[in-house]
Amino acid sequence: MTKHLICHKFNRIMRKSLVVGILKEEKNKWERRAPLTPSDVRWLVQKGIEVEVESSPIRAFKDKAYEKNGAKIVKEPKKASFLVGIKEPRKEKIREKAVYMFFSHTTKGQSYNMLLLRELLEKEATLVECEKITDSNGKRLVYFGRFAGICGVTDSLYYCGRKLKERGINNPFSSLNPSWTYKSLEELKGNMEQTAKNIEKRGFDKRISPFIIGITGHGNVSNGAHEVLNLLNPIEIHPKDMKSFIRHQKYANDRIYKIVFLREEKFRKKDRRGYYFEEYLAHPERFESNLDKYLSFLNILLNGSYWDDKYPRLVTKKMIRKLCGRQKCRLEFIGDISCDIKGSVEINRGVTTPDDPTYTYNPKEDDYTAGYKGKGVTVLAVDNLPAELPKDSSREFSGLIRDYVYQIAAHGVRDLTKHAAIPMEIRKAVITQNGHLCKKYQYLHKYLKEN
Repeated sequence: MTKHLICHKFNRIMRKSLVVGILKEEKNKWERRAPLTPSDVRWLVQKGIEVEVESSPIRAFKDKAYEKNGAKIVKEPKKASFLVGIKEPRKEKIREKAVYMFFSHTTKGQSYNMLLLRELLEKEATLVECEKITDSNGKRLVYFGRFAGICGVTDSLYYCGRKLKERGINNPFSSLNPSWTYKSLEELKGNMEQTAKNIEKRGFDKRISPFIIGITGHGNVSNGAHEVLNLLNPIEIHPKDMKSFIRHQKYANDRIYKIVFLREEKFRKKDRRGYYFEEYLAHPERFESNLDKYLSFLNILLNGSYWDDKYPRLVTKKMIRKLCGRQKCRLEFIGDISCDIKGSVEINRGVTTPDDPTYTYNPKEDDYTAGYKGKGVTVLAVDNLPAELPKDSSREFSGLIRDYVYQIAAHGVRDLTKHAAIPMEIRKAVITQNGHLCKKYQYLHKYLKEN
C-alpha cells in the first residue's frame, strides 16, 4: 500500500462525525414543522451521530420527545456544525464555516433572500439546498410538495365554498374546514369523504353547474392535489372535449368535474404553429399561455406548476379582465399552490398566512380587497401550506432526508463537493462552499450584485 493511500485511510478513520443541530423554525407562528422527527433522531443516535435540538415552544414535536430519543435539548446548538432546518434562518444566526441544509429560496435569484446568501458566503458556510437534491433526471428527492397539494386543494374548496355562500349560493363544501384545523391527514381525508357524500346527496346549485376544477402541474404538488380531490370521485374531462361537454350539457349536478392541463394544453406558440416541449425549454419567449381557451369553463383553478421569470405566465391580468368583462364569469377562485409572487398567476400580489389566506382581485378597478367577499377572482396564496399539517408533513420529509443527513454527518467533512463518498445528489445541491458559489450556481452573482 502506498504512503498516500495509508495517509488517506488514516485520516478517514480519525475524522470525527459532525454534530447535527436541528434548528427551530422562526419565520412565522405557523411554522411548526421539523426537519427530523424524534424517531429519526433516535435512528441517527443509534448510528453514532450526536444530535442537538434547538428548543422550540411551537414545534409539532415536543422537546421531551427528542430528549427521550437521545438528543440534547439546547437554547442554541453551539456544538453542532451541521445545522438542519426547513425555512431559512435569520441571517444574523449564520455561523462561520458551518454546514447548512434547508430551503433557502435563492436559486431563482429571489431578492428577499440575497442578503442571506451573501451572509452564507461571507461566513464561508456550506449550503445544501433541499430544493436541488434531485436524481439524474432532475426529479426532486426531498420535498413537501405532496402536502402543499393536499392542503391547497382542501383550503381552496373551503374558501371557495365560503365565498359562494356569501353570495347566497348553497354548496356541499360547508362540511369542510381549513387544513390547519385537522389533527391529522387521516381526519382531513375522512372529512373529504363526507363531503363526497354531500355532493352526491345535495348536488350543486344550477348557477354553478357543472362544477369544474382545473389543475396545472405534473409533480409532487399535483400528485397531492389529486390524492385529495379524487376522494370526491370527480369525472375527468379532457380539455379538448370541454366545449362539446358544455354545449351539449351532458353533465350531472351531483358530480365534480376536473380538467388536468398537460403541457400542450397550457401553452401554445405565439405564431400558433403547435407546441414542442424541447423548443419551449430552449426558447420559452416564443410561447404564451393557452389557458384563455379554458378559464371561462372553470369554477376553480389550482396551480401547481413550476415557474421562473423566463417562462410565460399561465394567468395574466389581461386574461382575467377579459374573462370578467363578460356577462357571467364562472371563475370564482384560484388556489395558487406554487405561490410565485406576480409569477405564473399574475394577480398573485403577495403571500398570505393560514389565518388570513385569501384576497380578491377586481379586474374592473385593477384593485384588491382582503378576504373572499369582494367582487372578482379570489386568490389563495399561502406559501407554507404543508405547515398546516405539521406532524404528517414532517414525518414524510424526515424520512426523505435522514439518510442524507447521516451521510454528511458520518463523513465529518464540510467541503462536500470534494468528496466522492458523499452522494452525488448532495454534491450537486451545494450552492455555497468556502466563501464561493459552486460552479452550477455562478449565475447567482448577477442577482447578488443587483440586490
